[in-house]
Amino acid sequence: MNYFERRRVRKTLLHLIKEARHVRNLREDVAEASALARLDAGVQRVRDVLKADNWPQVEPSATELGARIEALMPKRPWAWLRENLEIIVVALAVAMAFRTYFVQPFKIPTSSMYPTLCGIHYAPQDKPDWFDRTPLRLAKWLIFGSWYVEIRSQTSGTVQIVDTNQERLFVVNGLVHRGFERMTDHVSNGDMVVRGQLLASGVRMAGDHIFVNKAEWNFRKPRRGEIMVFKTNGIEHPQIKQNQHYVKRMVGLPGEILGIETPHLYINGEIMAQPSSIARIEAGEFGYYGYQKMGTYLASQNNRVQLANDQFFACGDNQRNSLDSRYWGPVKRANLVGPAFFVYWPLSRRWGMAD
Repeated sequence: MNYFERRRVRKTLLHLIKEARHVRNLREDVAEASALARLDAGVQRVRDVLKADNWPQVEPSATELGARIEALMPKRPWAWLRENLEIIVVALAVAMAFRTYFVQPFKIPTSSMYPTLCGIHYAPQDKPDWFDRTPLRLAKWLIFGSWYVEIRSQTSGTVQIVDTNQERLFVVNGLVHRGFERMTDHVSNGDMVVRGQLLASGVRMAGDHIFVNKAEWNFRKPRRGEIMVFKTNGIEHPQIKQNQHYVKRMVGLPGEILGIETPHLYINGEIMAQPSSIARIEAGEFGYYGYQKMGTYLASQNNRVQLANDQFFACGDNQRNSLDSRYWGPVKRANLVGPAFFVYWPLSRRWGMAD
């Protein structure tokens, strides 16, 4: 046996002694004293072999110690399954703790923050292309969040098209088929259709999914212009459900007097041109329309709101189509969750740090 072989054997035996020590510490409170004594004797024999460089006795002593280690460790059925389940449970526990105290994902369901953030919306498309066929359609959805959809008639008869809030309904023989704005229509009002005929088609775009920092506002004060996530608890309005999460932009801070004179936002009687996120909306460019003097609450306050020391004013960037503080009033400090800081899905021009 040459030097390198002896070195490898010595490392193996030392590892076996370490494993025996670990098993003894793990099982000494429940194992029989005789089993522990046999383990100690096996360890001592291996040490004697190492000390005397008695290489012919290496294999017998190592085999004996290995058997005594196994005797102290009961066999566990489905050991591989148990081990993987333990790993999964620990990973889930860590993820849930991280989500509860630090970073939480949210999705944008509506267009109230458009064009900064997009909710679920549709785009016109006449027919499926190569990327809308399996398996490419799955990859397209996973990366870009888009999915080709078709609305087909479930019966035969005359089509009646009815436009509602962001929906286009195709009524055929009394049966309602839900479509959406911006889809491609394949029929006109009053057309005769048969069962299975294509009424409309388009691409469903998933709303932006964002990460929210739940810890940051515990260490600093919220700033104007940040995208804020808050709970609706205590907000009274016919269209607001309790215990929901909303995403808006923070435009008014505690103690301020806020007003709107289209297209400007006024704070304490002065036009607020900072930060850049506020100025961009006021400029009315790139899809923004400026701040709009709308909302029952804002009107009831003569378009001037005095915020209390624990109140914030929340507005959607899509001022023409946003149910926000202009309608139901300020948001209390206790309702704040944290600032949105990253759009993580789907991949689009908005992917990355949230502005």
